[in-house]
Amino acid sequence: MSRPDVVVLKNVRLGFPKLWRADRATESSAPKYSAHAIIDPTTAHGKANLEAIKAAQKHVAVAQWGEKWQNVVKGLEKNRRSFRDGDAMTNAEGDIYAGYEGMKFVAANRSEKQGRPDVRDRRKSPTTEEDGLVYAGCYVDMVVSFFTVTKREQGGNGLFASLELVRFREHGEAFGGGMSSDEAADMLDDLEDDGDDAAFEVVTAGDEDDDDLL
Repeated sequence: MSRPDVVVLKNVRLGFPKLWRADRATESSAPKYSAHAIIDPTTAHGKANLEAIKAAQKHVAVAQWGEKWQNVVKGLEKNRRSFRDGDAMTNAEGDIYAGYEGMKFVAANRSEKQGRPDVRDRRKSPTTEEDGLVYAGCYVDMVVSFFTVTKREQGGNGLFASLELVRFREHGEAFGGGMSSDEAADMLDDLEDDGDDAAFEVVTAGDEDDDDLL
């Protein structure tokens, strides 16, 4: 039976995944598992995801705040909402993180005491960190459930998303840790064409079979 607070975000890009070990945002905060679902608002999948998010958020907001739900949601600070603009995801230098520009995203999490979120492969079988299948930049389906908080000791009003499940969908360009081909080429010395280059045997790796992509 479907629940109006639960959304299956389809074909979203995975950002900042903390799926295997709970992490603390600050020294005093409780450890949480977390991930971002990055949504391209120009695609068919993206538009459908945004409509589903809108409906689920409205459902839980109306249940909590009644007729004033719109005023409450509009007044929420950025860190009190799980659904945000990608352009606001900037580093300390003010640069937008790779993959976020022009996008929307849902920041979902779950507390350590709730247990690790379910992580599956394309065929819905469990996958592990050692498998290396799920990483920042790949495309996934993500199941989240929206909820509200109002207690002052929890920071006051908020509209958040609980991270329930992540399923690998397809590979994408990994975020972070690399450099562009031009940047790599700039690190090489210039070679003179003197006709005296040594001969090298070039070995090309064949395509690996990947059952997860079938």
